[in-house]
Amino acid sequence: MASVLRGGESSILNGLGLAAATFLTLILGLGALSLGQIGSVTAVSLEMRDVALPKLLAVNEIEIALDAHALLARRRVQVTDFRQAADIDREMRRAAARFLTGIERLDQLTLGARALEVEQSLEAAWLEYLAALDRVGRLYERGALVDAEAAMQDSVRVAEADVRRSVSDLVDVVQAEAAGISAAAEREWQRARVLTLGALLAGLAATLLTMRWVVRRVSRPLLAISAAMRRLNRGEDAAILPVLPGRTDEIGILAEAAAAFRDSVLEARALAADLELQREILAASVRNMPLGLCMLDELGRVAVSNRALAEIFDLSPADCAPGVAQRDLLDRLAARVDRGRKSAGEFSTGIAATVARGDQMTGTWQLMAGGSVSVIIQPTPDGWMMIAEDITERVSHEANIRHLARHDPLTGLPNRRAFSEEIDRAIAEAGAECPAAVLFVDLDRFKNVNDTLGHGIGDALLRQVAARLSWAVRDADTVARFGGDEFAVIQRGCVQPEGARGLGERIIALLSSPFEIEGNSLRIGGSVGVALAPGDGDCVADVLRNADLALYAAKAAGRGQCLFFDPEMNARQRALQKLEHDLRQAVLSDAFVMEYQPLFDIASGDLVGAEALMRWIDPVRGRVSPAEFVPMAEELGLIVPLGARALEMACADAATWPAHLKVAVNLSPVQVHRVGVIEDVRAALAASGLAPRRLEVEITEGVLLDHGPEVLGTLDALHEMGVQIALDDFGTGYSSLGYLRALRLDKVKIDISFVRELENDPSAAAIVRAVCSLCASLDIGVTAEGVETAEQLASVAAAGCIEAQGFYLGRPGAAEIIAGLAGAALQGGRGVA
Repeated sequence: MASVLRGGESSILNGLGLAAATFLTLILGLGALSLGQIGSVTAVSLEMRDVALPKLLAVNEIEIALDAHALLARRRVQVTDFRQAADIDREMRRAAARFLTGIERLDQLTLGARALEVEQSLEAAWLEYLAALDRVGRLYERGALVDAEAAMQDSVRVAEADVRRSVSDLVDVVQAEAAGISAAAEREWQRARVLTLGALLAGLAATLLTMRWVVRRVSRPLLAISAAMRRLNRGEDAAILPVLPGRTDEIGILAEAAAAFRDSVLEARALAADLELQREILAASVRNMPLGLCMLDELGRVAVSNRALAEIFDLSPADCAPGVAQRDLLDRLAARVDRGRKSAGEFSTGIAATVARGDQMTGTWQLMAGGSVSVIIQPTPDGWMMIAEDITERVSHEANIRHLARHDPLTGLPNRRAFSEEIDRAIAEAGAECPAAVLFVDLDRFKNVNDTLGHGIGDALLRQVAARLSWAVRDADTVARFGGDEFAVIQRGCVQPEGARGLGERIIALLSSPFEIEGNSLRIGGSVGVALAPGDGDCVADVLRNADLALYAAKAAGRGQCLFFDPEMNARQRALQKLEHDLRQAVLSDAFVMEYQPLFDIASGDLVGAEALMRWIDPVRGRVSPAEFVPMAEELGLIVPLGARALEMACADAATWPAHLKVAVNLSPVQVHRVGVIEDVRAALAASGLAPRRLEVEITEGVLLDHGPEVLGTLDALHEMGVQIALDDFGTGYSSLGYLRALRLDKVKIDISFVRELENDPSAAAIVRAVCSLCASLDIGVTAEGVETAEQLASVAAAGCIEAQGFYLGRPGAAEIIAGLAGAALQGGRGVA
């Protein structure tokens, strides 16, 4: 390149020598004029160099800084890693600084009025753009990623467009100013040439041709090449070299050499930029990767390490910085790792030996400070590398999954799966002389707590029950929860059955004590069924089934019981299964009839109606009482069709009675909780033609335990139809005087348990009198149930009851019997037979 330049200089000197000889005679005359024109051209050129060009460079820097800043801003909202976000924020600050530097350079130059106006608009748009980005940043920091992305697409994009518009306007203004200066330079140049040529026209044609040749063939190409090379040296890759086709002289060779030099420079710069980009990407990846990385060279010194490695092992950056010796690094790692029985030296030596052999090492290290790290150590062509990953959370999560697979999430007790495995071990360890006991525990009245106080209180109650059961057993025993309110216990190493009986009674006593939960004093109780292994079963399935049968028997015996399994329970279970099968068949074949118990007005002795009682006519069992099949029908979901059938039959029979008699039909809680019960009642009345006022539906207090809007709405709808509502068995269970105020009741029926005690228990009589007095004030009738003697009839009459029913007054019979009793009355204190 230097030789070409020297050849170009020789050609220029030859041309200038010829021009000097030609101009020699004219120098004195034209010197003053030429100097003046040259001065003018020089002044305009200097203005181009010192004013227009710096403005263009400043505007170009502003535009480049804006492009960089906008690109980084869009990447910023897409990055979730805080380290990458920090790097991008730093680059955005640098781009903003370059933007402001360009503005400051413009301010140092002389600007026209239009340029100043556009510059001020650009600064305002830049501030609005930064403010919009700041709002997006605050949304991003709060975690509102969707809102941040929306703001980025809306307000930031608009602000960025405003800045770009202002930059474009500024470029146009500056280019216009540069174009004006360039035009002035061109004018000065043209003027000088015209004057020079005008002065030389009179006899200097040869000189003119020589000068034109020098200018066109040497000066201009050389100046263009020189200007392009200067721009290229300043880093302007867009520098354009003149195209000189057909030139084979020194200028042509110089132009070709300059083009080759420009291409090599551009290629080198592109390669350097690509290498720098790759280096930055690699460095950023290593620096920000979540895995810890450390690479050592062939001399055993750290070549590369990242921040994650130091954070995982709680090292300072200097502990694993480049240049640290292998021995020092391993010793520092050994101080952080739980090495078991190995010393720090043995730990370090073992790793060094593995590396020296070129073997790979993988494993999980436990840290002294707590936590788990997965480590891979493997050789590299010029040393070795270690990759570490903090897997503490994963290990904890896997342990939690294993725990949840075998434990109840609410109480933390073992679940059915873990309990079954424990029974297997207990059976294997037990013998005939020292059997293991399996106790099934079921909570009494737990559903009432859930229904009335909500599942939150119910869950808290279950946790307290689990705590009491755990307290009641020994360390060798196992307590588990099967789900719902079912718990189970394995008792080992005790003399049986005494040990299981004592534990069962202790559990019942603990469960009978009140539970205090969020200001509520709850009383529930529990029942316990016990099976002994291996006596009551030599496999898990048999032991669990027999313990369940014992629990069912304990609940059937009146709850609050602890019963042991005996073989007769299997027979009873089979009988229950047979009852279930027969009941399903009876529903399909409509094997039910209705009987009616008479109801009398105590004051007049007149028959006022009857209570409908459904009977199941079974070919083997005969007439089956509702007390035997209704609970099972409710459990099997058969009570709904049975209840609808009872309404249909009772209304049809009552329609044949005298018009003043009414019929009472019991509705189970399951029916009342169905919205469809209203349609059942309406259909029965429509089919029979019975007046709604002659139908009385009886509900129990169990219906009212959950007297939510649906239940109250059902009762109100029935009342609006004209059907009367009676509260049956009042005085038992969860009786509340609040029912009398909250519900639209027509009648309250005093339970038989109070009627039997009226003569012997003054408190029972006082309660009945109080209920009668309260109901009278609320215009609610009171009926006494289960009157079996004349004395009881006299007592309920004295207490204030309006109506009565019972065996003393009349036993249940067919519908025709009720019609025949329509004219009967209570005679001489005796009931109607």
